[in-house]
Amino acid sequence: MTDPEGLLPYDDEKFEAAFQTALQMKKKDHPSYVGGMKVASGNGFVVKSPIDGSISFGTFQEPEDGITDHAVDVAPKVHSQWAKTSSQERIGCFENLRNMIKAQRYRLAALVLLSSGMTRRESVAEVDRLIEAISSLCAEKSVPKGKTGAWGIIASYNSPLASPMGHAAAAMIAGNTTVVMPSKHCPVPTYAVYEMMEDAGIPSGVMNLIVDRKDRTYDQLANDPRLEGILISGSGEYLDEMIFLQVDDELKVLNELKGMNPIIVHRPGDAGSAAADILSSAFCYSGQRLFSTSKIIVTAEDSNKIINALLEKARALKIGDPADLDTFSGPMISETNAKRFVKRTDEVRGNILHGAKRVEDEFTKDGHYYTPAIVTGLDDDNDLMYMDSGLPILCIKTVQDFDSALEELEVTECGLSAGIMSKDQKAVERFLSEADVRFKFVNESSTSLQPAAYARAEEFLK
Repeated sequence: MTDPEGLLPYDDEKFEAAFQTALQMKKKDHPSYVGGMKVASGNGFVVKSPIDGSISFGTFQEPEDGITDHAVDVAPKVHSQWAKTSSQERIGCFENLRNMIKAQRYRLAALVLLSSGMTRRESVAEVDRLIEAISSLCAEKSVPKGKTGAWGIIASYNSPLASPMGHAAAAMIAGNTTVVMPSKHCPVPTYAVYEMMEDAGIPSGVMNLIVDRKDRTYDQLANDPRLEGILISGSGEYLDEMIFLQVDDELKVLNELKGMNPIIVHRPGDAGSAAADILSSAFCYSGQRLFSTSKIIVTAEDSNKIINALLEKARALKIGDPADLDTFSGPMISETNAKRFVKRTDEVRGNILHGAKRVEDEFTKDGHYYTPAIVTGLDDDNDLMYMDSGLPILCIKTVQDFDSALEELEVTECGLSAGIMSKDQKAVERFLSEADVRFKFVNESSTSLQPAAYARAEEFLK
């Protein structure tokens, strides 16, 4: 948890104080924000915490017909003034915002935990990723010249704060205005940062904020010729469908879609250490992170020892209240995801080595808490073997040798990243040279990869 200005330490007492305050916060209405104005549709929906259904964040406004169109109409008009400000002035505004986020780090982390089900450490890390993203953007001190306008930012629950706000910050620092649509499951952290923006000096309408409960307006946003581009981040049914969406040819599209983020395991040395990193990669945040691993490719010589190490460590994982310090992972984000998990694991019940059981105790009985599933021996044509489910399901594929492992990697929907656990330096070098993915990790958990920390202002120029 570092940024260019130094270490951001974790203080559990400060987190606990912020968490207790967040538990007592008053429920309120959350409108859409368009041009700085509050827009109500009269059609509200309640957002509740996945960790406990008795915790409500209040009522959010479902956008009625015309609201998204209005936001896309307003954003280009505001852009004409925002783009005239100097890059130094824009950067100064976001330095102010970054400092405000730092000052409210634990409050924001508590909101992330309550709204997403991330554990304490994961929630603080999510806030720190946003701090790092903005710090990196501001450290550039200038922005390349390019065509700017209005951008749509569409994000899911996989990174409930760092991804939507990190990319939105990059777009706005470049001189764009934005229409941001955070996850309907956990919009609260994005709203909390939005409420800081005016005090940071960012004019009204530079960012417009809408939450769509019914997932109806994303294709409208992706086909509006008034936009310069859209960024799509995360996973989920509507985002999977957007892969195949026919968007306007003039629209620039940046994809940050979750894939399987597979790991090759070949001569790893310490099987226990490798297993710990694999489980962290696969099951932190219930396998819902942008970089969560859903497949490992193990060479035959290592298969038995890796599987045994995985099972030994998996049995010790605590799935439960994410506010508890010793919890490894909390609930799935929604009832829909929980039902999908039950269905998918029931279909492969005979291949499950561990998990796929509901966790029922006094705290978890009303939530979507399940032990993550480790699966082996699936046929190659089973889509769990080559396409990401976005669920806490880890598939094991055993192959003959390292050449076969690289071939298996090629037929896997990797998404953003792939990794390797190996002490064989030649194998590592081949992986780094041949794996066709944006991010690669070696002998460490995929949790080392940070959503939006790589966002650059120039990505949002045309």
